[in-house]
Amino acid sequence: MRNLFRQGVDVRVVTSARHTDFTEDEEWIDDILYYRTRKPNGLLDRLQLAIPFWRERLMTQAMVDRLLEVAADFKPDLIHAHSPFFNGQAAIRVGKKLGIPVVYEIRAFWEDDAVDKNKISEDGFVYGQVRRLETEVVQQADHVICICQGLQEDLVGRGTPVDKISIVKNGVEAQTFEPRRKNSALEEKYDIGGKRVLGFIGSFFFYEGLPFLVDAIAEVKKQRDDFAVLLIGSGEDEAQVAERVSHHNLSGCVHLTGRVSHDEIQEHYALIDIFCYPRHSKRLTEKVTPLKPLEAMAMEQVCIGSDVGGIKELFDECEVGRTFKAGDLDSLVQLLHESLDRDQEDLDEEGKIGRQAVLTKRHWENTLQPTVEAYGKLVGSDAQAADRVVAH
Repeated sequence: MRNLFRQGVDVRVVTSARHTDFTEDEEWIDDILYYRTRKPNGLLDRLQLAIPFWRERLMTQAMVDRLLEVAADFKPDLIHAHSPFFNGQAAIRVGKKLGIPVVYEIRAFWEDDAVDKNKISEDGFVYGQVRRLETEVVQQADHVICICQGLQEDLVGRGTPVDKISIVKNGVEAQTFEPRRKNSALEEKYDIGGKRVLGFIGSFFFYEGLPFLVDAIAEVKKQRDDFAVLLIGSGEDEAQVAERVSHHNLSGCVHLTGRVSHDEIQEHYALIDIFCYPRHSKRLTEKVTPLKPLEAMAMEQVCIGSDVGGIKELFDECEVGRTFKAGDLDSLVQLLHESLDRDQEDLDEEGKIGRQAVLTKRHWENTLQPTVEAYGKLVGSDAQAADRVVAH
């Protein structure tokens, strides 16, 4: 949103009723006005919110009402909606009512994420229904944006014309993630001074494979003691990660920091020499490229990961990163040993290549061009900066 605004697009953001961490109905963030949608709270509403699909229907109506309120004052040229399907349904209903185009953006398929979290099964009724509803939204939208080749191929396989889809890749604000020296106070805090540091920063989702990484580290630790590990973040797999650390008696080697405040995150990125992304092979990870490795690359840090499609696509494009066979413990152990044995000069050189790739290929100023071009075509204007967009 910040970078669209900097390119001259007049943006307003509407958040759904699923966003509950707010006190005001409107607030300014980085010169952009955010409108909050309150969760339906009547007695009948609360009963309906407990019913799958009816809950989404209720949330969609709340979004429709809020979008119409905002549009009455802002008068947008276009609506840009974010998946999952109920956001897209709301945008399409409002777009038809106002006679303005709708862009629908997909960063991952909700149904695949739900399978990984054991909420639904891939061959179950809910999976099929959500996939059908997502496909309907894609068909009804005026244009579709996705973040990588894997998602585009999936949509084309569902019958979406390829010229209806723009790939707008994840980007990084390189000025936010700049190379810096390690913070000696933090090195002392985590007792990692003088050691090569392996690590991960992000949400502890099941598909990230962090317990698997701890098992591999335990094998590496049997042969060497010249490294430390920082696992920074929290999430659904946090207890399992902690259990594996305890099981292998790795508390002196593997440090679980929990969540780190936003203003300290760059300092923590700088502590890690080699970032590890041991993702399991799932529909989601095979199709979706991760964002966090780009932040590490922007700070001239080296990355390794499993050979799932999303990571391979990212590493191949940036011409950095090494991979191991997903799910193969011996393959990961070997790559960890090889990474720890690399010369610092070699790591530094790869780090510089990675940052340059981010600057030239994955900075928001560059990656957003297909979005701006799509806006111009949809509103019938060659002046790319003339659009007024409601995004949600």
